[in-house]
Amino acid sequence: MVKVQNCQNHDKMPDIEFGNDGRCVFPTKYHGDLTLSKTKWDIICSEPERHYYRFNGEKIATTLINPDIVRHHKSQKNQILYYKKFLRLCSDRGIELSCYPGIFFAVVVDSETSKICTIYPVEQPKTGKLFVPPKK
Repeated sequence: MVKVQNCQNHDKMPDIEFGNDGRCVFPTKYHGDLTLSKTKWDIICSEPERHYYRFNGEKIATTLINPDIVRHHKSQKNQILYYKKFLRLCSDRGIELSCYPGIFFAVVVDSETSKICTIYPVEQPKTGKLFVPPKK
């Protein structure tokens, strides 16, 4: 079920802000600080069906800090997938969609380069080996 309404505080939900070096740094729960370049973000958001990603940039930070599930990529040994379920997405500036039973944001990270590879929404996390943080 999808319910449409105005986003609350939509003026306070800008696209990701990048530094003078063209990068944004995101802390994570398990993999330290990761970077996302403006060039990579523009590529990710370039397809018309992904235009709404720009209005949900804060979900990247939330997913990386407070994930519901973290898994290893099935075939790329250096990639880790962080998943977080959200009940609302902004589809455009000022338009909010309530998504029942929710939608997961997947943030794919490269653990060797400390970079964000891509971001995408999914109905369910992909199967794969659960990430278990090393014991301290």
